[in-house]
Amino acid sequence: MLHDMRVPADAAGKRLDVWLETVLEGCTRSQITRLIKGGSCAVEPGAAKAGYFLKGGETVTLDIPDVEPMEAKPEDIPLSILHEDAHLIVVDKPPGMVVHPAIGHLRGTLVNALLGRYGTHVAGEAWRPGIIHRLDADTSGVICVARTVAALAFVQDAFKARTVGKRYLALVAGKPRADFLENPKWIGRHPRDFRKRAAFAAETTSAKEAYTSFIVLHRGDGFAALEARPRTGRTHQIRIHLADLGHPVLADATYGRAPQWPLNAKPDDASALRRHGLHAWTLDIPHPAGGRLAIQAPIPADLARWLPPGLTPRPVR
Repeated sequence: MLHDMRVPADAAGKRLDVWLETVLEGCTRSQITRLIKGGSCAVEPGAAKAGYFLKGGETVTLDIPDVEPMEAKPEDIPLSILHEDAHLIVVDKPPGMVVHPAIGHLRGTLVNALLGRYGTHVAGEAWRPGIIHRLDADTSGVICVARTVAALAFVQDAFKARTVGKRYLALVAGKPRADFLENPKWIGRHPRDFRKRAAFAAETTSAKEAYTSFIVLHRGDGFAALEARPRTGRTHQIRIHLADLGHPVLADATYGRAPQWPLNAKPDDASALRRHGLHAWTLDIPHPAGGRLAIQAPIPADLARWLPPGLTPRPVR
């Protein structure tokens, strides 16, 4: 899991490894030191060394690999439930919520909330019960959870077979040259920046097949709203494909132009977008009991303020 952190002023004078140990719950100093030495840490401006003394104001990025399963704790966290039956639960995940616990995010996750609401009535391992697919922490919208082991296997197989329909709403920079765009480039690790993935030509050995198509729904002042239809499900796929097309997602601090929109937004501007403008809009999946389940998550307020009222996905042809 990638952690991006701003060093507060009161951390000035502390060693980098000491400070990281205090802010990353469940991560030991020795683990942090190994990650720093292994090239999984970046400090801007500064030096990614365990003994670097912080000045305050730096941005520290640390990539922590997946950890062994851990026992997640139930928490009383409100959830917006879009659908619920004996087999599946569909949640409208808010932006900023991590899906499952990991070092540095042991609490406040979707899994903690699910355990608090449903207890053991969800399938899968204790650390990620019923979780079928993931969304980035800052991506809002539809995420599906299985209530039984059979339902979990059924829907996971549907994702593998690509019989699941996913559509996202993306707010992007610039003026797309056409109302329909597509990107068939494969996706793999960025060759120079451990924090990123990148687009590569098809058949590149180190990359995996990926394809996304885009339909322009609205053109604004310096930005556009697109419906993204990913055929595959690679990490950061939509964000990478859009950046590669020259239209990065607004407020995408990793693949975009700035961590906010508008670019000149003042710190106290409540209307500014300060998380990447990506929303998991609809999900259409085969249902374990037969037929299909189609769910749409309402556009959250921080994105809706940039869009015309009543914006809806285009019909599938």
